[in-house]
Amino acid sequence: NWQVRPNNCPTRRLAAMSYLILRYEEGGIVGTFISKVKEVPVDSAHQELERMLLVIARDYWARHTDFGSPVAASPTLLGRERAADIAVNVILPFSYACGLAEVTKKALEIYRCYPRLSANELERHMLNQLGLDRKLINSAQRQQGLLHLYKTKCSQGNCQRCPFATTSAS
Repeated sequence: NWQVRPNNCPTRRLAAMSYLILRYEEGGIVGTFISKVKEVPVDSAHQELERMLLVIARDYWARHTDFGSPVAASPTLLGRERAADIAVNVILPFSYACGLAEVTKKALEIYRCYPRLSANELERHMLNQLGLDRKLINSAQRQQGLLHLYKTKCSQGNCQRCPFATTSAS
């Protein structure tokens, strides 16, 4: 239910996307981000990609959570955490799949160095389930590895096929 987090409602997400479409109208969103992945240094790529995705509203959406739903002030439509999620889950995979060898290689390098994203409920579950220290999951790649294990093993009832399953006899 989006009412719990009104700043994250679908209408505001669409408004944020419209800001991005207008911002990158000249070169197009796809072309702009593929060019950025190709040119940005790996060690600062995450900051640059997130900066490019930030959306601060300065008009109607700075004062509304939905059509006709005013709020005192909520200018951020797309913040750093959501920008990081989009960079890791959309921009980098799309860049990797674009078919240009130099962009594919660079997208993979950036992904491998991308710092950890905000923790989520599935990550916390997996850390607890596997008895892992949170410090071990120090990158977006490792977080996604945990999510992959959850989706392909835990949620499918494949515990016995999990590489982390204990093999000790009962």
